[in-house]
Amino acid sequence: MVYSTACKYRGNYGKVILDEDSLSFSREDGFLSKTSRLMIRIPFDAILSVDINGMMTKKVVVFVDKLKMSGIPRHEFETKNYYELKNQIQNKINLSKDNRSQIVKEVHVREVISTVKIPCPYCGMLNEVTEKTCSGCGSPIGKS
Repeated sequence: MVYSTACKYRGNYGKVILDEDSLSFSREDGFLSKTSRLMIRIPFDAILSVDINGMMTKKVVVFVDKLKMSGIPRHEFETKNYYELKNQIQNKINLSKDNRSQIVKEVHVREVISTVKIPCPYCGMLNEVTEKTCSGCGSPIGKS
């Protein structure tokens, strides 16, 4: 689900858009023929935290991991819907983290299964669990 709201970013009026994998800000240029220009795109996995700052004018502040995204580590989005925008960004970050942890778990399980080896009872050579005979001496391996 895509979320968007009108906001101001670094003095430019436009809209912030949250899609499946990133936060982006685009502004409209031109008087008669308006064109949309993408100013910034921040992947959710590069966002460290989201906060609300400001006394009179509230801003949603996004802090970015400099190792995952070069450039400015702090981005401020001024909007009337600051609380809703912060919650939407936080929800997208949480979904992104859940998806990454599931992928890591699946890869980890595959690695463990493919590297399990047992010693041959006759010569002691390590063989994969799926093998029925020893690759060193040819004796039968496994349950008797």
